[in-house]
Amino acid sequence: MNKSPAKFTWITENEKTIFHTPIMDLVQRDCRSSEDGRPHPFYVLTSRDWCNIIPITTEGKIVLVKQYRVGIEAHTLEIPGGITDAKDNHVLESALRELTEETGYTPAPGARSYNLGSCHPNPAILNNRAHFFVVGPVIKSENQNLDPGEMIEVVELPIEDLPNAIRDGQITHTLTINALTYFNLKFAQDSKALIQGLESFSRTP
Repeated sequence: MNKSPAKFTWITENEKTIFHTPIMDLVQRDCRSSEDGRPHPFYVLTSRDWCNIIPITTEGKIVLVKQYRVGIEAHTLEIPGGITDAKDNHVLESALRELTEETGYTPAPGARSYNLGSCHPNPAILNNRAHFFVVGPVIKSENQNLDPGEMIEVVELPIEDLPNAIRDGQITHTLTINALTYFNLKFAQDSKALIQGLESFSRTP
């Protein structure tokens, strides 16, 4: 017996790839409403999952990459990351490879890594997930191995400068801020402060 779709669901009846690229595809999904059957086309960018990693040096600095992003036609300051590789056994392998390729840094002997979690970058138009990790300590041990479309400057930012870099708009990349938020909530146990801060807006001054 076929189960009825959940309420307020768009049911895909037909799907076709409109445009293919090496990074992602533009897909049209022809759907109908579970409530009244009305049709509506949606457009989705399909891609493999993404991975991002927070690398911490033995000196207590975060390794960041500064690069020109064509989408906004400006430079951004980010943690290393990229598209996962289907050949890797685990997303962490992809993240560590991206770290080394983009920066030349590798985990030091005895380094530890932690899976911070994952999120949907934009579920309205993207089908994939972004996975976040932290690793440390890391050391500079190799040269960069960049793709033809990459020009990357490596930046070491003292950990204590990180909050101001976000507040001042030096770091604006959503996935970098997501990764740091995950780290804060998992390791700094700042969820209580977050709840209290949000609750303060429920009361008049």
